[in-house]
Amino acid sequence: MAAQPGAAQPMAAQPGARPVKVAAVDFIPAWGDRDGNIRRLVQAAEKVAAAGVRYAVFPETAISGYDFTGPAQLAPFVDTIPGRATEALLPLLRRTGMYLSVGIAEKDTGTGLFYNSAVLLGPEGIIGKYRKNGLNGQDVQLFAPGDTDVGVFDTAIGRIALIICYDDTYWQYARLAALRGAQIIGWHSVSDRVMPGTPPAQATSNHSTVASVQHMSALNGVWVVGATRSGIERNPITGSQLFYNGGSSIWSPEGRKLAQAPVVPPEVLPPGLNTFITSTIVPAAADPVRERQLGRRRPALYNPLLALRRAPVDVTATRTPRRAVPLAAAQWPEGEARLASAQPQPGELLVLPELSGLPSDLAPNQIRERAEARGGPFETSLAARARAGGGYLVGSYPERDGTRVFHTVVLAGPAGTVLARYRATHLSENEQAWASPGEAPLVVSTPLGRIGLASAGDLAVPEAVGLLQTLRADVVAAPAGSPSPLKVEIDPRLYAVPDPPTGRADLHPYLAAKLGQFWLVSGGRRSGAGTAAGIFGPEPVVSTPTLTAAPGADAVRLRTTLPAPGTWINQQQLIDGQRNDLYGPLVLDATNSCFQSWRRASHGQTRCP
Repeated sequence: MAAQPGAAQPMAAQPGARPVKVAAVDFIPAWGDRDGNIRRLVQAAEKVAAAGVRYAVFPETAISGYDFTGPAQLAPFVDTIPGRATEALLPLLRRTGMYLSVGIAEKDTGTGLFYNSAVLLGPEGIIGKYRKNGLNGQDVQLFAPGDTDVGVFDTAIGRIALIICYDDTYWQYARLAALRGAQIIGWHSVSDRVMPGTPPAQATSNHSTVASVQHMSALNGVWVVGATRSGIERNPITGSQLFYNGGSSIWSPEGRKLAQAPVVPPEVLPPGLNTFITSTIVPAAADPVRERQLGRRRPALYNPLLALRRAPVDVTATRTPRRAVPLAAAQWPEGEARLASAQPQPGELLVLPELSGLPSDLAPNQIRERAEARGGPFETSLAARARAGGGYLVGSYPERDGTRVFHTVVLAGPAGTVLARYRATHLSENEQAWASPGEAPLVVSTPLGRIGLASAGDLAVPEAVGLLQTLRADVVAAPAGSPSPLKVEIDPRLYAVPDPPTGRADLHPYLAAKLGQFWLVSGGRRSGAGTAAGIFGPEPVVSTPTLTAAPGADAVRLRTTLPAPGTWINQQQLIDGQRNDLYGPLVLDATNSCFQSWRRASHGQTRCP
C-alpha cells in the first residue's frame, strides 16, 4: 500500500536521512578579476571537498567582488548561469560528489539585466538558482529585484533553499523556504562593517548582516549554513573600501550555534580560500522541528494583512515622534504575584510578568480554575494600580468566556480604565494546555504611541510579529513567564552597541523587536542567573542595546523615542523593501489548493486563478 501524503516515512527512506558534513566557506575574491576568481574558487572547492564536505556554501558575489558604483562598472565581471563559473566547477563536483552553492553577479542572457544570484550545483549538474529579493542600498545600485521566489531544491543529501545576505533582514524569505519543506538554508553574504574608531555619525551603516542569521533557524526549524567573508575590498577606480570581519556560522533547527568562524579585524588578505568551518548534520532531523514550528501558524489571521502593500504611504503609522517615552519591564522572582504593589511611574508604560495575579508554579488545571470574566478582580486591580501611578500598566490573566478560557493581555491607562484587551493568538505548548486561541492581533493608539499587545508565545511565530509590524506598532508589550533556555547566541563582536545580549537575553523577544522594528517590553520572572524581564530595541546591532533586569531589581527602565528613528533601517524602510508580490503562500492555509500546488512545485511561483 502506498504511503499517504504527509505520512511519516522510515528514516532510511526520507530525503536527507544520512549524516552529511557541511561547510561555510570564507572565500575572498579579488575585485574585478572574474577569471582569476573562478580559478581560485575551483581550487578552494577542491580543498573543501578533500575534507569530506558534502555541501559547501560560498559567499555572495564570489567571482566579481561587491564594491561597484553601478552596472556599467560591474558589467565586465558578471557571469551567466550556466556560464564560466558553473562550467569550471561541475567537473570537480561530478568527481567528488560534493554539492556547492555560490553567489554570482549574474547577467540574464535574455534581458541583459544583472541579478545578485546564488546557484546550487552538484554531481548531477546545475540544480537551481535564486535571485536576491531583499535588496539593500548597495544592491539597488547594481541589480534588478529578484524574479525568482524562494525555491527548495531536492538533492541526494536533502532539500536545500538558497538565501542571500540582506534577505535575512526580513523574516519572510526563510519562512517561505520552511513552508516549502526546506531542511537546509544556504545563506550567502558579504557582511561589511565600518572600521573601529569611526566617528558615530559615520558609523550608522555598521550593521553586520551576519548578526541576523540565528532567526532563520530558530523560527523555522531548519539547518542554516551561513557563509560570509573576511578582509578588505578596495575599488581601485574610486578608492572606496568595504571592511569584512568574518563570522560565518552553522546553526541547528533549534536555533543553536554549532560552529562559527572567528570574527577578526578587517585586514588586507590574499584572494582565494581564507578558511572554512564544518559541522556534521542529519538534514532530515529538521523535519519534525520544522513541522512543529509551522503547526503554530494561523493563516486565517494573516489573510490579507500580510499580503498588503503598505508602502510608501501608510496612514496607520505614527507621524509625530514622542520623545523621552518611559518604558519599564517588571521583574518578579518565581513564586507569588506582586500585582498589589505594582505601580508605573507617571506617564510610564510598565509591563508585568504574565498571569500577573497568579503564582508562577500553577498547573494548567489550576490556571483554568482561577480564570475570571472581563471586568473582574484582576482587571479592576490592574486599572487601580495604573491610576495610582498615573501611567500605563500591562498584565495578563486567564479570562473565562463561557466554556472557553483565553490568555488575555490587558492595557490599563492613567485614568484607571481598561484601554485594550488582547487574547493571545499563537499559543505556546504550555498555554495550549489551558487556553483557547484568540482571533485577532491588536495595536492601539495612545498618547505614548501605538502599543501592540502580545504574549510571549506569540513572539516565537514570525507571522505574529509581521502582523504587529504591518499594524505599525511603535512598542509591543509582551508579558512573559520564566526565562527561556533559548538565548541570543550571536557573537558579541558582531555588534556595535556597548551591551550586546549574547548569553543573557531570551531570543524570541530580541528577534521580534529586530524583525518588526519596534521596541519590545517584556515583564518576566527571574530564575537563578536568568531573567525574562527585558527591554529590546529595534536596532540592536548599532544603537539599541538589549537591557535585561539586574539581579535584585524590581524592573528595568529606559526613556526612548517612539517610533524608533532607526539608523541603517527603521520600520518604514523595512516595509518599503518588502516583496509582497512573493508573500501569497504566507497567508494561505496548508489545505488551500494554490498553496499545495506551490509547495509541490518546489520552486517557481504558482499563479492561481
